[in-house]
Amino acid sequence: MSWLPLAVAAAIGPGLLADESVMMGDRPSQSAVQTLDEPVQVEDVEVFGRRGAALTPPEVELDGSDIDALGAWSIEEVLQRMEETLGLGEGAMVLINGQPTPNLSAYTGFPSDALERTEVLPPEAAGVYGAASGQRVVNLVLQSHFSSYDGRLAGSRPTQGGASSASGDLRRSAIEGRNTHQAGFRLSRDTALRAGERDHYLATEGPGGASVTLRPASDMAMINLNLTRGFGDWSGVFTVSGQTQDSRSVVRSGGGGVETERSSDALAATAGFSGRSNGWFLQGNLSGRVARSGENGLQGLANRTRTFGLAGSAQRPFFDLPTGAVTANLSANLMMSRSEGDRDGLRIDDRFQSADARGTLAVPLSKAGVESLQGRLIGDLAATFGAGARLDGGEELNAGLTWTPRRSLRLNGEWAISHEGVPDALRTEPEYFGPPIVVFDFRAGEAVEILPLRGGNPDLQPPESERLSVMTSLGPFTTWALSGNLAYQRAQSTNGIGVLPGLTEDVEAAFPDHIRRDSDGRLVSIDYRPMNLGSTLIESLNTGFNFNLPRAANVPRDEATVLRIAVNHSFHLSNRVRLRAGLPELDRLKGDGGGLSRQSGRLTIDARRGRWGANVSAQRQEGYRTRRFAGQDDTEDLVIAPFSTLDLRFSFQMNASGSRTGAVDGSRRRKSGGLQLNLDVENLFDARREARLGDGAAAPGYGRDVQDPLGRTVRLTLQRRF
Repeated sequence: MSWLPLAVAAAIGPGLLADESVMMGDRPSQSAVQTLDEPVQVEDVEVFGRRGAALTPPEVELDGSDIDALGAWSIEEVLQRMEETLGLGEGAMVLINGQPTPNLSAYTGFPSDALERTEVLPPEAAGVYGAASGQRVVNLVLQSHFSSYDGRLAGSRPTQGGASSASGDLRRSAIEGRNTHQAGFRLSRDTALRAGERDHYLATEGPGGASVTLRPASDMAMINLNLTRGFGDWSGVFTVSGQTQDSRSVVRSGGGGVETERSSDALAATAGFSGRSNGWFLQGNLSGRVARSGENGLQGLANRTRTFGLAGSAQRPFFDLPTGAVTANLSANLMMSRSEGDRDGLRIDDRFQSADARGTLAVPLSKAGVESLQGRLIGDLAATFGAGARLDGGEELNAGLTWTPRRSLRLNGEWAISHEGVPDALRTEPEYFGPPIVVFDFRAGEAVEILPLRGGNPDLQPPESERLSVMTSLGPFTTWALSGNLAYQRAQSTNGIGVLPGLTEDVEAAFPDHIRRDSDGRLVSIDYRPMNLGSTLIESLNTGFNFNLPRAANVPRDEATVLRIAVNHSFHLSNRVRLRAGLPELDRLKGDGGGLSRQSGRLTIDARRGRWGANVSAQRQEGYRTRRFAGQDDTEDLVIAPFSTLDLRFSFQMNASGSRTGAVDGSRRRKSGGLQLNLDVENLFDARREARLGDGAAAPGYGRDVQDPLGRTVRLTLQRRF
């Protein structure tokens, strides 16, 4: 496989790389476009713009040393870690060098040290860049020159033995100003974990029970090719990816084991552009995907899915106020898909189409530093207004207000009401039976191994929702960069999309068609495909705290000590659900309809010094109760104990980092060509979930290996830059 990087490099060719210094074009000011890499002479003073800067200054910034301390293999992993530690939530809008990009996937496969810095922008940036209500914005600034060949081998195994996993990656990456290319290839194999390899698992009971697979065997191959090019004031983005996967399992059905094979193949391609015309920043993206899947054994399934998408957006500052520029954003999306095939001789032919358009207007109401009483008293104050419409009649209205009375104090409020669409994947994914799981059957008073039904649901209806969030952020303070945030979130929905809650008497009575029992009344399967719920109301308080160890001045980067600590806590104020119209409301925090934990917390520590690195992640979840009958505690309720886990990673670079210089501009690289070893231990203390019944007796189905047959897992990774 070592030929792949050389073949990709030869196909792309060194002549295609141009020497450019800005990734996505020049960044606009409030009223005009300026080239930030060129000095501006103002009365014998040269003022330089910061390369890759966004339209709003960052709230949090990670430099190269901070990024390296995360221990991430790719930019995708960097974003995941930032979402976890900084409390950004899922699905942040990501900019590349201060500009939106039509296709983020063209960059996420790059090595983490291809990033010069990452910036979390303040909440008001959502309106400036046309993000959804409440969505955070992250700016990734890439190195202006970068080139690497990387390889990685990894193997993991639970300390109890049984299953094992192995994978290999090869990657070629290059950046020359606005021009980039990246290619990756991955192979992985997971062996099966069988019930007979765990002493106390339920499936060992009965004939052939020892051969039942708790985790299926799987083989996967994946390849991706990504390319960006600059053409004057315009840039193009092109991606191609393919994946094939086969899995094999033995499941219990009809009193014996049934061998089942599943296979899936997918090929996807995108072509996008971005640039400026008549004061507008424009971008568009055309995407297509074809997929094929099949299953033999438990059911006969053959399915083919074709998806086509077209997306576009436009942004410009319309006019300047004394407080700043009024910025407008427009976007539109079109998606069409068709899923056809057959299941056990029954024909499948589902077609879906969705289209939506939305617009936002960001208005600065007050500006600190402006020579006015308003600016001095109020500080920065900005409002965002947005509206959207869908082809199926759905609509959205949202508004936001951001106030920064002092440099280290920010307050943000967001409100939105919408008639949302249904994601295509939730409708078109073929049905299949997932790996067996163990659930507690209140009706029979026993724990039962079942086959969960997974996949999409073509009958999903668009949900309606109303969201409100209020957040305050403090800091950074002192040289430790102390910062914190507190956020209140409220979401109320009708026809919201979710899955079946925990199995209780109330849930089974409301959805008898989702519960399958045999002729003896024994639980066999539960339908966990996405479904529409009658109504939901969720309220929560989320807090976060971050600080960094100050780094001494004039210390080389490869000798500096990096220490970042993040603490996040979630407290659920309410979680109420009405499964169907006409049914009583269930309070899930009290245990109705499948209980939920009220509190959870996470502690993350990222540290690095020289060739050594360490990452720690500790999580704690409060215990909770699941009631057999809603509205009352019972001696047969299920009481789940508090649960904590600790994950560790240690890394070591075989030779000192930063020892080589860049091939183009002589800048020092953050990683050398030496071998790097990573040792990961997930669930260090081999913790397992425990539960008791309401009368204090041990709960069936919560033995050592029942809910989590893997437990503590050790992973060794070898990676090298060639």
